Amino acid sequence: MIFASGHSIFWRLTDESGEGSDAVSVVLTNNRNQDLAEVAVESELIPALRESGFKTESVDIEWNKRDLELFLTLLRNTLTDPQELGELQQIELDLNDDSVVHILQIVAAARFATPYPAEPVINASRTLNATGSHCAIGELISIDTIDGLKPGVVVAVTEEDLHCVLLDEITSPAGDNIRFDRHDIVILNKELALPGSFTDLTPMESELIH
Repeated sequence: MIFASGHSIFWRLTDESGEGSDAVSVVLTNNRNQDLAEVAVESELIPALRESGFKTESVDIEWNKRDLELFLTLLRNTLTDPQELGELQQIELDLNDDSVVHILQIVAAARFATPYPAEPVINASRTLNATGSHCAIGELISIDTIDGLKPGVVVAVTEEDLHCVLLDEITSPAGDNIRFDRHDIVILNKELALPGSFTDLTPMESELIH
């Protein structure tokens, strides 16, 4: 993907079931290379049903400012020198790089996933000190859950809460069907957010800028 060289990026929602549910892909087009005019990266996301009566095989949606800013923030967080991103005239990404795909999955979740309250999976006997009042978008945090400490990425911040994309699934050890999947979004009170170092996970380790 090269923003400055004739490429564009958008979401594609595809009705794969014929029942109005959508699979979400990130589509990159190259307006200058007819041999490779379009590349699609499938996400793990299936959003809520479309409105009744809306029937089409697929629909394309442009990335908005929030999508792009989150993408660039996550990308910047992977660089040794974050200022390097701002100095580049163009951004080229290797779509075979798992780390790039992982960033796109997080952005897709932030745009289309339905947020759920985190309370059902929070560890009631937690004793660790929270730091969420100072969290920023793109920051890695940890959540003390009924399934142990779990990593997440902050994708939105309100006065009291954080919207976090989970980087690991959460399953209730009691077997009561409480479960969140990887890339689900949870709404977490800021007072419950723990430092990302507690889960010691770097989800995007490889070099992305070439």
